[in-house]
Order: sequence, then C-alpha cells, then structure tokens
Amino acid sequence: MITVEVNHIKFNVEVVYKRYNRRIYLRVKDKILYITTPTKLSSFSIEDMIRRNFNTIVKLMNTTPKIEDQIHILGNSYRLEIKTASKNRIHIEEDALIVEITHPHKVGQLIVSFYNTILKNIVESYAKEILNQFHISKDIHFSYKNVKGYFGECFSKQGKIILASKLAKYEKKYILSVIYHECAHFKYQNHQKEFYDYLESFFPNYKKTQKELRSIKYNEVY
Repeated sequence: MITVEVNHIKFNVEVVYKRYNRRIYLRVKDKILYITTPTKLSSFSIEDMIRRNFNTIVKLMNTTPKIEDQIHILGNSYRLEIKTASKNRIHIEEDALIVEITHPHKVGQLIVSFYNTILKNIVESYAKEILNQFHISKDIHFSYKNVKGYFGECFSKQGKIILASKLAKYEKKYILSVIYHECAHFKYQNHQKEFYDYLESFFPNYKKTQKELRSIKYNEVY
C-alpha cells in the first residue's frame, strides 16, 4: 500500500494487478482506494488518475461503507464503482457494477436509465403471455418511472401500466408479481377481497411474495 497526496488530501492506495482486465477501475473500501489495472502504473500515473477523478473519489471516501456501497440488479448484489469517463456506460464485471460517467452528478440518472432498460426487457419477454392469461386484448402501454412510493400503477381506462424503476433491483419473480397485480386491475379497480382472489388465481401465493418484496432493503441512494 502507498500513500498519495493530491490537493492536500492523503489517500491510501492499493494497486491490484490483473493482466486480463481491459481497463483500469477504481473503487473505495474501508477508506482505501483500490486501483485495479492490467499494467504497471508509475507514481505519476496514480497521482494523475486520482487528480482526474478527485471529486468522485472524495465522495466515495466520505461515504460510510454500508448498504450504499452495494447495488442490486435482479436480486444479485454488486459493488458499485463509479468512474469519470469520456462517455456514459454501465456494465457488470465480475462482482462489480461499473458506472462510467461524464458528469458524476448525473450518476443517478444513468442508473435509473439502466434499471428501465432491464424492466423493458422483462416486459417484452413476459407481458404478452400475462396479458393473454387475463384475456386483455387491447394494447397496453408500459412505462417506467423513478418513484419511491410504489412499485406499480395501473390506469385501466387509458390502457397504461407504470412500473417503478427500482423494481429492477429485485428478483424477477417480484417484478412479475407487480405486473400481475397491475393487470388484475383491468377487472377490479379496488383492492377488495375479490381482487386478491382473482389475482391469486393467476399468481398463487401473491400475498406471500409481496410480503417478501416489501421486507427487502436495498440501496436507496440509487
């Protein structure tokens, strides 16, 4: 481990060499900056890298290493690594979700867009079959919204279902349970007993699944 001083702040740095990696990645854990690199780095290169990513690194250093250090995609846990780059990109490598971003303050927007893409793929794979089960013949428009107060919402008269972006964090069974719930609203608008009886005829153990869903605590920063 080495100590590097940039802008009057001392950073403890651990350089990890992985020759099969294609890129250099930065992550912070327990107040230590880890630099994973496929090639040897000079002291000048390390200092320059910290300088170029200074604001992001300081922000990560000051974040208490709790649940905020993790991010979940379809129920799987990943380390969240944020890196300043020339273009925006998100990808998974080993046990990390790498967020490459041109403007660090827009990380949240990029992650929400990533969540929405995941949900769109699931809707494209399953919605037609689910709608057929409910005998819903008209075209239904699915949209995605970054909200915290609910997982889904149905506007039956408009033929519209909204899914919360955050659903992409959870296992697929929980996402499908929400889609089934909203489809059931095309027959029953309110949550009376008949609604749940009807819903459970298509999605057995729905209430148990929902209880599990609401008990799961994930990163609420993103």
